[in-house]
Order: sequence, then C-alpha cells, then structure tokens
Amino acid sequence: MSSTPSTKQSFPVGWVLLFAVLAAYALEDFKAAWLGALAGWLCGRVLGLERQIEALHERLRELDLRLFRREHAGPPPQQAEAARAVIPDVSTTASVAVEPAASPRVMPRMSPGWSATPPTDEAVLPTPPRSRTPGFLDPIEAWFKRGNPIAQLGVLITFFGAVFLIKYAAAEGYLPIEWRLGGLAVGALAMVVTGWRLREKASVYVLTLQGGGLALLYLTVLAAFRFYALLPSAMAITLLAIVAAASAALAVRQNALALAVIGFSGGFVAPLLIGGHGSHIALFGYYTVLNLGVFAIAAYRAWSVLNLLGFVFTFVITALWRATRYQPDLFASTEFFLLLFFALYVGVTVLNARNRSPDLRSAVSGTLTFGLPAIVLSLQASIVRDDEYGLAWSAFGFGLFYLLLAGALHASKRETLRLPKQAFIAIGVVLLSLAVPLRYDEQATAATWALEGAGAVWLGVRQDQRRTRFFGVLIQMLAAISLILSLREIDDTDAALAAGVPGGVLLALAGWLSGYWLYRHHERLAPYERNVDRAFAVWGVGWWLYAGCAQIDHLHTMSGVGLALLFAAMTALLLDLAGARLAWAWLRELARVVLVLFAAFGAGKALIGHPFGEGGSFGWAALLTVHYFLLWRREHCASAEDNTIIARGLHVGALWLLALLGSLELAWQISETRSSDWIALAYGLVPAALLLPITLRQPRWPVAVHDDSYRLWAAPPMAIWLLLWIALNSLFNRGNAAPLPTLPLLNPLDLAIAGTLAVLAIGWQELSAAQRGRLALPQPWLLPAIVAGVVFVWLNSALIRGLHYGFGTPLGEYGIRHSALVQAALSIFWGSLGFSAMLLGARRGAREIWLVGAGLMVVVALKLFLVDTAGTGTLARIAAFLIVGALLLVTGYLAPLPPSRADTGEEEAR
Repeated sequence: MSSTPSTKQSFPVGWVLLFAVLAAYALEDFKAAWLGALAGWLCGRVLGLERQIEALHERLRELDLRLFRREHAGPPPQQAEAARAVIPDVSTTASVAVEPAASPRVMPRMSPGWSATPPTDEAVLPTPPRSRTPGFLDPIEAWFKRGNPIAQLGVLITFFGAVFLIKYAAAEGYLPIEWRLGGLAVGALAMVVTGWRLREKASVYVLTLQGGGLALLYLTVLAAFRFYALLPSAMAITLLAIVAAASAALAVRQNALALAVIGFSGGFVAPLLIGGHGSHIALFGYYTVLNLGVFAIAAYRAWSVLNLLGFVFTFVITALWRATRYQPDLFASTEFFLLLFFALYVGVTVLNARNRSPDLRSAVSGTLTFGLPAIVLSLQASIVRDDEYGLAWSAFGFGLFYLLLAGALHASKRETLRLPKQAFIAIGVVLLSLAVPLRYDEQATAATWALEGAGAVWLGVRQDQRRTRFFGVLIQMLAAISLILSLREIDDTDAALAAGVPGGVLLALAGWLSGYWLYRHHERLAPYERNVDRAFAVWGVGWWLYAGCAQIDHLHTMSGVGLALLFAAMTALLLDLAGARLAWAWLRELARVVLVLFAAFGAGKALIGHPFGEGGSFGWAALLTVHYFLLWRREHCASAEDNTIIARGLHVGALWLLALLGSLELAWQISETRSSDWIALAYGLVPAALLLPITLRQPRWPVAVHDDSYRLWAAPPMAIWLLLWIALNSLFNRGNAAPLPTLPLLNPLDLAIAGTLAVLAIGWQELSAAQRGRLALPQPWLLPAIVAGVVFVWLNSALIRGLHYGFGTPLGEYGIRHSALVQAALSIFWGSLGFSAMLLGARRGAREIWLVGAGLMVVVALKLFLVDTAGTGTLARIAAFLIVGALLLVTGYLAPLPPSRADTGEEEAR
C-alpha cells in the first residue's frame, strides 16, 4: 500500500529564497528581500495545503478501489494460502480423529463469483514508495510538477515585468504614462475576465490567471495614484475598493482560497513595490479597503490563511511606518487607523469562529486571537509613550472591550463561539490586570507578551495545534528577553530591581499556567513535548523566585536572609499544596527543590556570619518547619511511607543541616561571651544532642518511620565526625574552663567528650543485629580498635590537662616529653589501663582483650627503660617504676592468660 500522506508541512525554503531574490533584484534594494521572503512563505503555505488536499483525495480513491476489488475478486494469495493451511485436504486427513462438532470452523466469506485464484493483475499489490528526507528545492520542484506550471510562471513573470515596465517607462519617458497604465489595466482586466469565462474547464489555470490579473490591477491603480499622481485620492480609494471587492466576490463565488490569497497578496505588496512618500492617511485608507475585503470574505468563508495574511501585512506595515515616519502631531489619525484595524480583525476572529464546524480544534486561530492584542498594545505603547498614564488607560480600555465582547457572544447558542468567548474573557482579564501595574511600570511589552503567550499555549492545547503552542512558548521567551534587556538599560540598581518585580511575577504566572494546561492535556502532545510542562513549571518558579529576591533586595532591610528563607518556605508550601490539589506531582518535587536551594543559600550565609544573623532566626524556623511539615504531609496523605532515595536524602540532609546551623550559632554565641576554648564545644554538643533522640528505644516521627534512614545513613557520618572532634580537641584544645575552675574530668571539655561518648555507646547498643551487620567494617576488630584509640587519646589528654592546671606542668609537645612528672603519670596511667584490660579479659575469658592489655603493659615497660630512665633520680619516675612493677606482679596473679577457643574445645571434649 502507498504510504499515508503526511499532514505536516516542511518550511518552504525554496519559495522563500526564490521570492527573496526576485524582490531584491526587482526593487534594487537588498532590504526588500524580507518582503519577498514573506510572500514566498505565504505562497509555499498555500500550495502546500493544495498538495495535501490532492494527496488525501488520491489516497481515498486508491482505498476505495482496493476495497472494491477485494470484495469482487476474493482474498489475496496470502489469505488463500492461510485458508488452505487451516482447512486440510480431506484425502490426507482420513485417519485423523474427527473434530468435535462443538468446535465451529471459521470459513472465509464467499461472495458471488468468488474463486480460489484471484485475477493475475491483483496478485501482486503495488510496492509502497520509499520515504526520503525532503530536499532543499523540493517545494519548487513540486510547484512545477503540479497544476499548470506554465501559467503560474507566466503570472509570476508578468507581475514583476509590470514593475520593471513602470520603472523603465518613468525613466525613459516612452508614451504618455496614462496610456501605459491604461494598457496594463486593460491587460489585467482581460486576464480576470478570461479566467472567469474558463472557470468550468481548467480550474487551476483560471485561478492563477484571475489572481495575477487582480494583482496587476492593484499595482496599476496604486502606481497611478502615488507614483504619478494621475488619480485623486478619493478615486484611487474607490478603484482599489472595487478591486478588493472583485477579489472577494470571485474567491467566495468559486470557493477559491488560492485566488483570495493571490489577489490580496498583490494588493498588500503593491505599496511596497511602488514605494513613495505619500500621505499616511492614503496608505492606511488603502489598507483599510483591503482589510474590509478580508472582513467581507470572513463573513462567508472560514479561511484562516487569508485572515493571517491580512493580519501580518497590516500590522507589519503599521509597525514599520510607526518606527520610521510617526510624529506626535499625527497621533489622532494614527490612533484612528490602529483602532480600526484592531476592530476589523477582532470581527474577523468572531466571523471565522462562527463559520467553522463545531470541531473545537479549529474554532479559533491562536495567532490571530492572542497575537492581535499583544501587537496592538505594543504599538499603542509606542504611540502613547509621552503620556504618563496612556498605556494604563489603553490596557483598561482594551480589556473592557474584550469583556463586553465576550458578554455579547454569551447570548449566542453557537458551539463554535464558546471557545472564542472563553479566550476573550481570558484576554480581558489579563489586560485589566495589567492596567494597574502599567500605571507604575514600563515593562509593558514583556508583561503583555508573557500572558498572551500563556493564552496561546492554552488555545493550542484546546485545539490540539502545535503551531499555536509553539507560538505561545516563543512569545514567552521573547517576553523574558525583552524584560532582561529593559532592566539592563537601567543604571540604578535599586530601580532595576524594583522594575523587574512585576515582570518577573507575570512571567512566573504565565509559565505556571502554560505548564498546567500542557500537563492536564499531555495526551494531546507530541512525544517531544511530553516534558514541556515540567520545563514551564521550572520556568515559572525561577521567575517567581527572582521577583521575590529582587523585592527583598530592594527593601534594603537588615533581615534580608530571614525574609528570603521565609519567602522560600511560603513558596514551597504553596507549590506543594497546589501540586496536591491539581494532582501535579512535579510541583511537589519543585517545592523540595526550592527548599534545598534556599537551604544551601542560607548555609552559605551562615558560614560567613552566623545562622541567626540578618533575620535568620525566624527564616530558618519557617524553612525547617515547612520542610518537616511537607515530609509529614506527603507520608500521611499517601497513607504510606515515603522511603524513596530522595525522601531519605531530605531527612538525612535536614538533620545534618540542623547540626551545622546549631553548631555555628552556638559557637558564635559562645564567642561573644566566653573564652575561645569553649567555642569548640559547640561542634560536638549540638550533633550529640541531635543524635540522642535517634538512640531512644521508642523514637517518634520521623525517626520511628525512617529508622534505617536516620540510624544507618544520618547517624554514622555524625558519629565519625564526633570521634574526629574528640580526637582533635583532645590533642589541641587547652580545656580552659574560665571563668569556671578547671577540674580534672569535671571541666566543660571533658564532660562534653564523656557525654558524647555515652551517646555514641547508647546509639550502638540500640541498633538491631541486622543494622549492626550493615554497619560492620571488613574486619570486626577494626571498629572497637578505633573507638578504643579515640578514648585512649582523650584520657591521656585529660590527664595531661589535669596535671597542667593542678601542678603547672607544660602543655606543649616539647614540655610534655621532658617533664618527669607527666611521663611518670603517663606510665602509671598506661599500666593501670593495661592491668584493667588484662583483668577484664581474664574474668570474661576474652583472650583478645587480655592480649591488648598485655601489649599495653609491654609498651609501658619499654617506655620505662627507654624514656623514663633518663631521669631515674627523680621521685616521680622512681614511683612510676615501682607502681608499674607492682601492677605487673598483681596482674600475673589475678589475671592469667585465658585459654584459647581451641583449648576450651579440647577440654570440653575430654
């Protein structure tokens, strides 16, 4: 079978380039190339539509023919083979058991004249053509292969030949200009009349002929009026009106969209080809006549291509004239024509919707419906820019007009007017809402485009039109660029911040609405559009956060950090509530992202200053409260635990953040009132205090619900930090308790370390066997060795600090090595620890503990002979020798070496 014709149209590159080159060559001005490019695009679009219609008709004829042949010729060979395979020959299946009668045999439907072998010409179906990538010049090639290419080419050459003839005649002075223009007019009329009389014989040819004749009539009348001043303005307008009316009548009578496009394209392009510097009233009066023709056709035919053609030409020319020729003294006439064009195309929109079928996909032109107020308001903004409140009143007037129009349409019972009415209500509300900010803000274009772009996205979703959705996305991007460029032009930073807030809010609102409409109708989207709703949600959140932060910076308050955190908390809360209400899970994920981003921002500020500075006290309270509320709400609303990796990370990250903030704030508060030796306590006390609830036997939410997350993911890194904190403070902290007295083991540092070790011990004991197994190191003895080493370092440092504050011994590394009292005390202390370990190992039969104690005793002995003998004459070192020796003697009696497990097994065997 032949491939199904695609309903998509590629961009008419060939047409655009052809007309651009011809326009630049004919007008001898490279800048005119864009006019030709626009005309080429329009022609390519029209011819593309005709090709699609012809392809669809051909496809329908082919399908009808195939269906007819199949019904009268029987099944194709493949089906016949399948039937013979299913229904075996009786002669070859005589010995096979008879099939039960309850199993009906499916037989192919037989029509009269059916035969087992279909005709030979139907035995092989045509092979579908291979698809290929469209070529660069395919549009031009297709144009010359269809219709009557000679006639089309003739019209094209005749049109540009007329332009050359007029210019050449003006330069050389051949014949009176009246005769030359009259000859062109007679030739153009002959083309139109001939095309009309042959309309029943060659439809493509006659439409091309009529369209070319009408374009030449436009050109002739306009040349006589503007270039040669042969016609008064009233007569010229009358003649142009007659040509426009003839174009409309011929197009409607023959139902020929192509004729209307050709005729009106010539009419709209004629002023650009002729040039001149005449009155703007004449120019806009001429375009008024053309647009009245478009309006008249819209009353009978729903030709959106023609409406778009008139809309683009009219407002592009208006914008160019406004940018190059407008003067404030021309305000009255300029405003009159702008409002007239606006009213005409609003009427075209309504008529276009009224004449459509009830299919909502084609009830409204999104480009015309939402592009019209955006462009008109932008032009209005440039015209009334000298009036302080002119744009605000203009937005109010346009918004009120749209609402009144929607009210007028409400009385109609036509189904196709329901969607335009909704669109007009949306536009009216948007414009009225803009009236107040425009009273104070100059970023009108960005705000208007953003909300109009959202409206275009809504309409594109409702009508399932990708072009309209793309237009809505594009115009919102342009709105953002416009806002950014306008802010960059403001030298005053405060003024720029204040000016960017309303625009940012409107861009955010437009992004959220666009994303929601795309999300609600995701089944209508193309595969490449499936994540656009998420991108719009991110876009909206980004602009919302920018607007909020810009407003906070503009306030110059001393609580900027706190306000930013509070703003983030409220934003996250609203996003989560909206996501739950709208069943849009992506908003709830964005709420988490907002909290994480501002938590990182606040943490950076806290590292520079302190967490509760600049309003951080209430900001962090709000942010963390909302964070835990959203975690709790998600779990309870879903009636299930949220144990995803993201949720686990949020719980764990929040605990670590609390530890960081609490430590930084407590350290800052201590530094304001106490000595520097107290500051280090904050970085151990706060994490230990946060770990304490995790170690409880019956913890509450969130630990009770996420037990593994807190005990296996959050607690171990904090425990490692605490062990490192103990070791570092034991080695480098002086432990001065001033203004309190510094007592051995009863000073703040040693009490904090002891409490921290107690929390770690309790936490380890409260772990289940499975949890301990998951936290076990590759070697089972490694973890006890690390903890014992940290405790050993702490106890030695506590002894050294006690000697320093009690007996004045040095704390420096050199002084400790050369202090007899310190070395003797260490030897005695180490001996006591070794004795205790050996005694404990002997009592419990723990050979490993006993060996550790014995090893420590060996170290003590070596220390006595290698280090302490340097001062054997001192009383302290003599006492050390005596005490350690006594300990060794007592150990040999009270704590002999426990038997090994192998020896124990042999004894039990005996």
